[in-house]
Amino acid sequence: MKDRGHAAARLTTLLLATLLALPSAARAQAVVAGAAGRAPVVRVPVIAAPAYQPSPALGGAAALPLGAAGLPQVPDWSLDARQMKEAYKAAEVRMLRTADAVAAIPAESRTFENTALALERAESDFQDAMLPLRFLSEVSPDAKVRRMADAIERRTSRMFQSYGDRSDLHRAYQEVAAKGLELGGLEKKLLDDALRGFERRGMNLPRESRDKLNRISRRLSDLSQQFSRNVSGIFEGIEVTREQLDGLPEDYVKGLEAAPEGRYRVTLDYPTFFPFMKYAKDAALRKELYLKFENKAAEANLPILGETLALRREESLLLGRQDFAHLVIEERMAKTPEKVKTFLERIKDLLKGPAEAEYQALLETKRQDDPAAESVPGWDRSYYANKLKQKLFSFDSEEVRQYFPVEQVIKGTLEVYQELLGVRFRELASDAWHKDARLFEVIDAASGRSVAYFYLDLHPRENKYGHAAQFTLRKGRALPDGSYQKPVGAVVANFSKPTPDKPALLTLGEVETLFHELGHCMHETLTQVKLGSYAGASVAWDFVETPSQMMENFVWQPEVLRRISGHYQDPSRKLPEELLKKMVAARNFLAATSHLWNAALAAVDLAYHTLTGPFDPAAVYREVFEAFGLKVIEPGTHPEAAFDHIMGGYAAGYYGYIWSEVYAQDIFSVFKKAGVLSPEVGMRYRKAILERGSSVDEGRLLRDFLGREPDEKAFLEGMGIKTSPRARRPGFAWYKPWTWFGFLLKS
Repeated sequence: MKDRGHAAARLTTLLLATLLALPSAARAQAVVAGAAGRAPVVRVPVIAAPAYQPSPALGGAAALPLGAAGLPQVPDWSLDARQMKEAYKAAEVRMLRTADAVAAIPAESRTFENTALALERAESDFQDAMLPLRFLSEVSPDAKVRRMADAIERRTSRMFQSYGDRSDLHRAYQEVAAKGLELGGLEKKLLDDALRGFERRGMNLPRESRDKLNRISRRLSDLSQQFSRNVSGIFEGIEVTREQLDGLPEDYVKGLEAAPEGRYRVTLDYPTFFPFMKYAKDAALRKELYLKFENKAAEANLPILGETLALRREESLLLGRQDFAHLVIEERMAKTPEKVKTFLERIKDLLKGPAEAEYQALLETKRQDDPAAESVPGWDRSYYANKLKQKLFSFDSEEVRQYFPVEQVIKGTLEVYQELLGVRFRELASDAWHKDARLFEVIDAASGRSVAYFYLDLHPRENKYGHAAQFTLRKGRALPDGSYQKPVGAVVANFSKPTPDKPALLTLGEVETLFHELGHCMHETLTQVKLGSYAGASVAWDFVETPSQMMENFVWQPEVLRRISGHYQDPSRKLPEELLKKMVAARNFLAATSHLWNAALAAVDLAYHTLTGPFDPAAVYREVFEAFGLKVIEPGTHPEAAFDHIMGGYAAGYYGYIWSEVYAQDIFSVFKKAGVLSPEVGMRYRKAILERGSSVDEGRLLRDFLGREPDEKAFLEGMGIKTSPRARRPGFAWYKPWTWFGFLLKS
C-alpha cells in the first residue's frame, strides 16, 4: 500500500483527536453570507494578528512579491526556538483577548457578526500564526526548533481544552441563537455548527463529566504525539555486504549510507525499504528487514494504542454515543458506521475473488524458484510481484526511472496542472526551513492575479516527516479590510535521492504521489471561500482525498506521460511508445489486492472503534485481514503499532481513502469523456469543487460538477470489474452487510 497521508489534516485539525469539535466556527463547514440590512453592529475590539515579519534574507522585492504592508506574504522561517515561543504566546494572547471581549458583550447587543464571525476571525488569526510553527516539527533540521514545535502543539491542545470549556462563550452563541435572527442558510449552518461543537465538547454535561472529558482529551493528545514520534524516529535496519545487495540497482547501492568494515546500512525509511524488498535476491535478508519493519515501534506503541482505544470509547460514552465510530462518522458524508460497514462489505465481495487470483499468480511465480512453496509470505510479495510484472509486461522499472528525473517531472507536472486549472506557477527565491525547499507562486492565468503560494520539499533527510503529505501553512480567507488572504501550502515527500553521477530519478509510484499531493495542494490554495475554517481542503474527512486521488489518474494517460517524461541524459528523449503502452497496460497490476488491502485497513480501524468489550488489537488486525482473504500478517509482527493514521485525523475514518476514490474516479470519467486535458472541464472542476471548499455540502459539490448523482461505475470499471444496471452510490445497502464483522460482534 502506498502511504499518502494528507497531513494538512494533522495540522489544520490537529485538535480532532483531543477535541472532536471546536466550539466555534473553526470546525463549521459554511461561508458566511453578506450582512446587508442588519442592525448596527456592536464592535468587538479584535486584537488582529500582525502581518508576517520578513526574515533578513527576504527583505528585497527581487526576492519575493510584497504584500500591501510591504512585507512578504509567506511565513518567516528564520525564527529560532525562543522566537517561536514568543510568537506563539503573542498569538494565543490575541485570540484569548478577543474571546474575552466577545464574552463581555451584553445579551441585548449581541449579533451574529460581533460573536460568531468575530470569534471565527480570531481563531483564524491564531491558526495563521500557529500552523507554520507547528509544521517545523516535521521538517526542521534543528533539534531545538523541532522540540519547540512539539511543545507548541501540546500547548495549543491544552489551550483549546480550556477555550472549548468556556461557558461564557457557549452562552454567547446561545444568546445569538435566542435572537431568532433571519440568518441565511450558510450563516445558520455556521451558528448551528458552533452550538453542536459545544455539545460535542460536553458543555451540556455536569461539571464532573466535563472535567473527565478534558483529562481524556489531554491524554489522547499526548498519546498521539508520542505514537507518531515513535514511528518516525526509527531508522534502524540491517547492515549488509556488497555481495548481499545482489539484485539491487547500482543507483540504489550508491545512495546507501556506509557502515563499518565496508558494509552498507539498509534502513526502514520508505525509499530504502521498499526497493530492497522488491529487488534483493537474498530471501533471508528480505525476511530479516521485513520483520523489523512490521515490528517498528511495537514495544513502545502497542500500550499506547491500547490506551488510546480505551480512552476514545470512554469519551464517546460520556458524550452519549455508543462508540467512537458513531461519534466521529456522524460528522462525515457517510453519517453512520453501519453505512461504512456496508460499503466495505461490498468492496470485499467484489474484490476478494480477483485478489485471490492475483495471489495464486504470485504463488505460481514463486514456485518457479521453489516448487514446494505453499504460500507467499510478506517478505516475498514485492519480490515476486516484480518478477510477475516483468513476465506479464516485460519492462524494467529501472529503465522507466531513467525517463523521470525529478526536475523534468516537476516541470511537466506543473505544466499539466497549469493547463487543466487555468493557473500559472512561478518559482521564487526564498530562504525556507531547508535548502531543499522551493517556493512557488500561484497566479490566475486569466487575470494575472497572484492567488497563493506553495513549497516543495521532496527528498528524505534525517528527522524529516517520513511519508508524503500536503501541509497547510496558512488558510485562504476574507480579511476585515475586504482583501483576500493568500493561502500557503507545502508538499513534503521522500523521493529517491540523487547519486554522485545521476539526478534523482523517480519511480512511477513517486510520480503518482507528486500528482496526488499537488492535488491536495491545489484544493487548499485555489480556494475562494470567505472563512478560513471552511476554505480549501477543510471538507468532510471522507471527501478530503477525492481531489488528490482524482489527479492520480492523469499520470497514466499517454499524453501526460509523454509530457512529464524525458531521459535524464537528454530530456528531448521522451518515454518510448512501446514502453509507454506496457506501463499503461500494467496500471491495474495487483489492483484488486491493493484496494482490498485498503478496505481491510479501513475495516480494522472501524473494528477498533466499534468493539465494546476488551479485545486484543493485534488479534483483531489479523482476523479482519483474514476475513478479507488477505492472510499476510506474519506471526509475531505488529503492523498495528505503526498504523499512524488512526492516531490522528483518520481515527474511525480510514475508510475515507477508498470511499473518496469512488468519487474521484467518477469525477475523472468526465475528463475522459471530454478529452483528458480539457481546460474547459478543468476550469469547471476548479470552480465547482476546488474553489468552494466546504461552503456547501460535499454531495452538492459532486452533483454540481457531474450534473447527476455520483455512482461507483467508473471505480469498478477502472479495475476491469463489470457493473450491473443497478450500480449504486457508495454505501447503498443492496448487498449483504455485516458478514465479516460477525466474529467481532461476538467478542
